[in-house]
Amino acid sequence: MSENKRWAIVGAGNGGQAFAAYLAMQGIEISIYDIFQNTVDKLNELGGVSISGNGKLTGFGKIAFASTDIRKVIDDSDVIWVIQPSIYHKGIAEKMAPYLKDGQTIIINPISPLGTIEFRKALDDNGCKADITLAGTSTLLFACRLIEQGKVYINGQKKELSIAAYPSSRNKQVEKLIKSYFPEFKYVSDILAVSFENMNFEFHPGPTILYTAMIEKNIDFEYYIDFVPSQVKLIEAIDKERMELCAAYGVEAVDATETFKELYGYKGNLYEMISNAGCYKGIKGPKSLKVRYLIEDVPYALRAIQTLAKIAGIQTTAIDTIINLAYILLGDELDEGRTLANLGLSESTTVDDIISMCRN
Repeated sequence: MSENKRWAIVGAGNGGQAFAAYLAMQGIEISIYDIFQNTVDKLNELGGVSISGNGKLTGFGKIAFASTDIRKVIDDSDVIWVIQPSIYHKGIAEKMAPYLKDGQTIIINPISPLGTIEFRKALDDNGCKADITLAGTSTLLFACRLIEQGKVYINGQKKELSIAAYPSSRNKQVEKLIKSYFPEFKYVSDILAVSFENMNFEFHPGPTILYTAMIEKNIDFEYYIDFVPSQVKLIEAIDKERMELCAAYGVEAVDATETFKELYGYKGNLYEMISNAGCYKGIKGPKSLKVRYLIEDVPYALRAIQTLAKIAGIQTTAIDTIINLAYILLGDELDEGRTLANLGLSESTTVDDIISMCRN
C-alpha cells in the first residue's frame, strides 16, 4: 500500500460528492469513480467539490481525479467507500474483484440488510483472492442534496450511526483507520445489528403501496405528514416481526416507537409523532411506483429480512404480504433480491451459522 493516505469514493451522487469534499478538506487524497463520463469530466474540470449549508463543513475539497476506470480509482487506495444504492452493490463488487489488493478496506455506506454478505459473495464469485476488510454502515452520515455537479448542500449531520466489519472480529482494524475522521460511528456487535437498525424497510415499502391510488392519480401529497393510521398500523406489524428476529439473532433493539422518540425527542404514539414530525415536512410522495422505496427496499431490504426469518423459522406475515404485493404490482421491475441462493446460503443454514459468519 502507498505511504500517502489515499481513499477512493465509488459513486458520485449526493453522498459520494459530500464525502469526497469532507475528506479532502481533512487532507486525504481522494479519487472518485462514476459511470457517467459527463459527471467525471465536470469534477475534473472543477478540481473538486464545494459543500455548503452546515457552517463547519462549508468549503472546497480538492480531489486528485475522477474517472470511469474503476481500476485506476481504487488502485493503491487504503480505504474504498462504496456510496451507491444497494441495487448497484453487486455490480460494483464484480467490477472491483480483479483489482483489489491485500490490506485494502471497503466500507459500504450505507448497507441495506445483509449487504456485506452479498458483496463478499460477488467478490468471491469473481475470483477476488485479496485479503481485504469489508464493513458497512446503517445510514449516511450527512443529509445532503446535489445542487449541481461539484456543489453539495448539507442539510444536517447525524450525531451517531452504527458500523460493523464483516466479520466484526475486524472492527478494531476499521476503527483504527477511520475513527479520527468519523467519531460519530458506533462500532456494534455485527452487521446483523447494522441491518436491523436501518428501518427503511418498515417506513417505505408498505406505506408506499397503501398510497397506490394517490400515486397513480398523480395527487400531490407529503409522504410522511399525510400518513393515515392504517399505514402506521402496518409499520407496527412489520416492526413486531423485526423485534422477534432481533431476539432470535441476539441483537439488542428497541421498537420503532421508542427509536423515533430517541432520535427526534417527540412524544406520543407512533402515528402522532410521524404525522407531526417537523423533520419530515416537505418530503413529497412519489409520482410513480417505480421508486426506490419499492425498487430498492423490497428486494434488497425486505427480502433480506424475509431470508433471515426463513433461516430462523419465524413467520413474517406482514413482511411476506408487502413483498408479494410489490412483486404483483411491479413484476419484472423488481430484482429477485437477497434470497438464500443469491446470498450464498442454503436451506441447511442455521441462525448460529449466520451469527458465526458475521462475527468470526
